[in-house]
Amino acid sequence: MSMMGHVAALTPAQIAAFDTKPDLVAPYAITASEGEAAAQRDLALSRLPPEARQQYEAGRRQLFEQDPRLAEQEKRDDAARAVLAALGPFAPRLDLGKTWHILHYLLTGHTDAASAPGDAILGGAPIGEDMGYGPARLHDPGQTRQFADVLVALDAGRLTTRMDFALMRRLRVYPLFGEPDAREDQGWRDDSLRAFAALKAYVAQAADRGDGLLTWLS
Repeated sequence: MSMMGHVAALTPAQIAAFDTKPDLVAPYAITASEGEAAAQRDLALSRLPPEARQQYEAGRRQLFEQDPRLAEQEKRDDAARAVLAALGPFAPRLDLGKTWHILHYLLTGHTDAASAPGDAILGGAPIGEDMGYGPARLHDPGQTRQFADVLVALDAGRLTTRMDFALMRRLRVYPLFGEPDAREDQGWRDDSLRAFAALKAYVAQAADRGDGLLTWLS
């Protein structure tokens, strides 16, 4: 199963709400991660003939009858979404895909969480429930500004000089497993540089607004 990295800007008011109700963090992360897919699904359903929509709803009801836990979870998620809607609008999230661990290593020189200036992807204060790969992590506006300052001091050229893919494979930096593959490594180099540019711009904009950050893996 793939591990995907996500970053989302939060206003101080949204951070305060999550601090008060940490159980909202997981539903928010799920909604943010799946929002586009859900919108596409809803659009597709709206275009179905009435009979097909009825069949779809009947299938969902059957699933809920077979496993009541699904229905209970949907009720909890719907209740959480109603609370989250009152806290909006939320900034669009940034999807780092599978490059999150490569970027973390390039920014910190570590494969795990460490107290390094650029350790925001895996650092921060844990908040909410375990979402499969640990809880989300929260960064207040001051920490977000510090991370922005770290990123602004770097450019693609400096980052490229740190890309020793043979070493990263030996250190098992995700997702660089298996034997060396020059073509594959070039692809990850390109993807990582694009993700770095997007991260740098996203964090700078969040810091300029006085926002904090939420990071998580899914």
